[in-house]
Amino acid sequence: MLTQGLAMAFTDDNGGFAFSCDDAKLSIAASTWNTRLSQLARVQGPLRVMTRLLPNLDYIGRIVSKRPHNIYILASTEAEVDARSLKAQFPSIRIALHPNLNAKAVLVGPDTVWISSADFGESKKIESAVGLHSETVFNKALSSLFNPAWATAREI
Repeated sequence: MLTQGLAMAFTDDNGGFAFSCDDAKLSIAASTWNTRLSQLARVQGPLRVMTRLLPNLDYIGRIVSKRPHNIYILASTEAEVDARSLKAQFPSIRIALHPNLNAKAVLVGPDTVWISSADFGESKKIESAVGLHSETVFNKALSSLFNPAWATAREI
């Protein structure tokens, strides 16, 4: 049990990496992926999505149609039917499937990372997310989380 005045210190280890961030937001129940990515058309960097499922393809289509290029979606093999449908609608989007993926993260280059309880799409549940603006966190999440999973996934 922690006593007043003491704090846990995070360190890099095989379970993750420590970081500090001056600009962060906790999104609770009121924000959606569409809201979080409302400026997607103005962002030049790649959009990288990690999601188990792809709930509501019409909703997802409205998001990615803002800028239907330079987008990478990594989903669970459970989402294959929806992933193939999304790929048919937006052929320039790269989509890969991974058998063990459950992460819900969105990386917007060059410096934004969203970690969420919600899959990428529309949710009818109470969800939460943490958004971070940090080039360091973005680069570490890209190299430690997204890239290794993408490398072991099957692109469609």
